[in-house]
Amino acid sequence: MTKVSQRLNRILLMVPFIVAADGASVGELCKEFGVSREELVCDLETLRMCGVPEYTPADLMDYWIEGDRVYMMLADYFERPLNLTREEAVSLYVAGGALVKAGVFEKDGPLGTALDKVGRLLSDREKADIEELAERIDVEMSAYTGSWRDIIEEGLQKQQVLLIEYLSFSRDEMTEREVEPLSLVWSRGHWYLLGWCHLASDTRLFRLDRIKSVELTGEPASWEARESFNVPALVGEYKPGRKAHQVRLRFAGREGRRIVEEWPAATCAVEEDGTVLVELRTLNLEWLSNYLLRFGDRVEIQAPKELRKSVRTKATELLKEYR
Repeated sequence: MTKVSQRLNRILLMVPFIVAADGASVGELCKEFGVSREELVCDLETLRMCGVPEYTPADLMDYWIEGDRVYMMLADYFERPLNLTREEAVSLYVAGGALVKAGVFEKDGPLGTALDKVGRLLSDREKADIEELAERIDVEMSAYTGSWRDIIEEGLQKQQVLLIEYLSFSRDEMTEREVEPLSLVWSRGHWYLLGWCHLASDTRLFRLDRIKSVELTGEPASWEARESFNVPALVGEYKPGRKAHQVRLRFAGREGRRIVEEWPAATCAVEEDGTVLVELRTLNLEWLSNYLLRFGDRVEIQAPKELRKSVRTKATELLKEYR
């Protein structure tokens, strides 16, 4: 198990331990979880970014140390047993099973044990369908198990700047960037590296399967970058300005729903003939023309004309390569 997943397991176990005991001594916690005082404080600081929806300051956990004893507040929710509906139990079983299969959690750990209990509530048919679905989720999550995993985790652990070659999907170009790693984020079927990008002078999300190469520079990350740490509420959410292109697409089948699932700023409507009309706004047409190539003649580009021309040009270039 990696150091990242070890720490995640430790943090998840630490909350009910402290809450149930009405506080715990620093020495007791260090002994129980096999960490130093510095590692313990780092874990507790991380908990301050954890809580329940809507994740406002009133929904996030907090702690304080009085004397040599650690206390927690706003964590009672994690002490109470939950009564799950059947739909919630199925969702939990699918998500938890995918995390175990991806190696994020140990099969014989607390999550695996909890999933076994949930599994007893399901029929054999339901379990078979769920396991098949979890296998497909596992395939997508395995994008994080590539050759960059160890280097990125080392950069996170040592707080060192990473040098990456990255394919910018929106501009369809490869760039070299120095990035100060802040966190790894899983959203919408992909792993992302959240970091402070020196090229953009801002936080950016880098999808791991679009990273061509990555290496440690040995340069320490700055505190200014870590203070800017802010995980977006929704990966992929996009709010274009007034100068954005108004895009109208008509899909022959229900495939049009896929773009709405992947890009929340898009809207769709099902027409009487069964086609799906999709509308969205974007400042850059390059990423969208690349995306639409996968649909072939199953999509009609109604507007803008610049997008039709871009897709036609790219399709012609691809055909030349294959011929």
